[in-house]
Amino acid sequence: MKISIRVTIFLTALPILLLSACAAPQMERPVSIGPDIASRTGVRPMWSRESENAAPDSNSLRASSAVALPNPLNEVDAVAIALDASPAIAKMISQTNAMRAEAIDIATPSNPMLNFTSAIPLDSMGVVPIFAMLMFQIDELWKQPLRSEAARENYQAALLSLGASAVAIAVETRVAWHEVVMRSEETDLAKFDWEITDHLLIIERERFAAGESTADIVAKSQVELTDAHHRLSQASEMLATAKLSLLALLGRAEASTDWITGAADSSANFAIHSPLADEQKLLAALADTRLDVRAAQAQANAAKSKFELAQKSRTSKLDIGTGFDRDMEDGKGVMFGANVELPLFNNGAARIEKAEFELITANIEAERVRQAAIIELRGAIVKVLAVQEKQDVSVEHSLTPISETFKRAQLSADIGEGSRRDAIDAQHALNHAKLELNDLERQRRVARLGLAKAVGFLPAEVMP
Repeated sequence: MKISIRVTIFLTALPILLLSACAAPQMERPVSIGPDIASRTGVRPMWSRESENAAPDSNSLRASSAVALPNPLNEVDAVAIALDASPAIAKMISQTNAMRAEAIDIATPSNPMLNFTSAIPLDSMGVVPIFAMLMFQIDELWKQPLRSEAARENYQAALLSLGASAVAIAVETRVAWHEVVMRSEETDLAKFDWEITDHLLIIERERFAAGESTADIVAKSQVELTDAHHRLSQASEMLATAKLSLLALLGRAEASTDWITGAADSSANFAIHSPLADEQKLLAALADTRLDVRAAQAQANAAKSKFELAQKSRTSKLDIGTGFDRDMEDGKGVMFGANVELPLFNNGAARIEKAEFELITANIEAERVRQAAIIELRGAIVKVLAVQEKQDVSVEHSLTPISETFKRAQLSADIGEGSRRDAIDAQHALNHAKLELNDLERQRRVARLGLAKAVGFLPAEVMP
């Protein structure tokens, strides 16, 4: 018995298949967001470089978690490590890769359907009946572009969200790095304060032994030494806490804290110390400078495409195809077929309504994100100005006069006109003023870096 099958493809199906193949999506990998991240953070992550396209996984994160940090740890190195080894960023890269795969799957044209039927003849001399037909969903020609556009916009939103998270992580790392710097200075000042108060207590005990002081004054000096010891203990605790917070951002949970900070990043110094940019200028550019605002808008664009798709999907599903048929009498023929869905019960009205409300929701969310970004930016500017004013007042009305007092007391003691105790007291007061100013400087740096985060990139005066 000889069996032969010849399937002839309907001429109109061929261009449909070719068009569908051309519509196959080509979506960039998450590395494509790398240059934008670099322009906003001052650091290009290793995973975003084409030649080293290897996203971190759980094994690499675990392996690097105990790796010693550079000592000293420069600010730009800290940001680079955070972007490459932060579990939060690694998780988002993996999620974005999954979103890319999902987007490609959604945007890929549907496969043609092959219907094939045959039988086994009971009579060995009989003819084998054959029915073969190739069907293609032709309504995909006008639905697929919208489905592909929605998938692309969703993936674009995921990319932009990854970039926004990277910017946030970079700024948080800079804040944590500067926190360590300022807490280190605070610890040094607190240690010096403890040494001064210890010296003062020794002097008072000597004066009391010589009959030149009283027990109450000695007791007061002991209380001051206790307070200084508490300040030193608290400063040491805050320094250790700041280092652990930085290690958490760097994905170095097991690394030692026995390191010091090194050089600051010039880009961050510009953002921290340069004059403030005009608020209206920043607000006007916010829709472009904030990646989360752009991500929310991309989600709204995807919802719009889905709404248009739902409208076009209201029409009946249409499959066309062609095939080959051989019946029991060995009659042969080429067939043409069409499958049409009849919308008798479900005409798609509910799907359209659902997509419409999802579009409304997405537009509302995009507006919410935009307004939240505006409030964050304006609030950051208010905080920067308030902290700067407090620091300026402290310098003018506290640090400067106390510094002058110390200089006069020191000079008077050097020439023998004043007591050494008065000079040490003045130095003690000056050290307290420096401790206060150190705290204000720490707040000011945090506020300025918070402003950089609010505008979406590091140098607040230069658009990326």
